[in-house]
Amino acid sequence: MGWLFLIVLAALTFGALWKSGRLDRTALELAAVAILIGVAGYAWQGTPDLAGSPATQKTTVGQG
Repeated sequence: MGWLFLIVLAALTFGALWKSGRLDRTALELAAVAILIGVAGYAWQGTPDLAGSPATQKTTVGQG
């Protein structure tokens, strides 16, 4: 589900930039590259297929 959300968000972002008509072809290509780098970073760092598991904080006993 995370991948679907990411692809839709990337497509909507690029579509909004393209539809606005304020960017020329070179700027749109650079925007596409930035979006794809973001998607690659998410794929590299994120793990959308794994369920989340919060870490528990360990308490330490003070020295005395």
